[in-house]
Amino acid sequence: MARIAPLGMHEVDDEIRHLCEEAERQSGTSASARTYARNPGVLKALAAFRAALVREGTIDPVLRELVRLRIAALNNCRY
Repeated sequence: MARIAPLGMHEVDDEIRHLCEEAERQSGTSASARTYARNPGVLKALAAFRAALVREGTIDPVLRELVRLRIAALNNCRY
């Protein structure tokens, strides 16, 4: 059980709601983003960090996706 509950989508600040909606579109859930949305500055910084990793990362995109799938499987997580 989560110790910090995610905000409802209607509770997320308008300025960062698009980040939660994008997370929902990409992964089917935005619970993590909506939890970080309790502190909008943290969510913005995390989004910028992740974008930099995607832009500047050196791992082949196919390998990166295979790693994501394997991690999800190891954690019994739908992905």
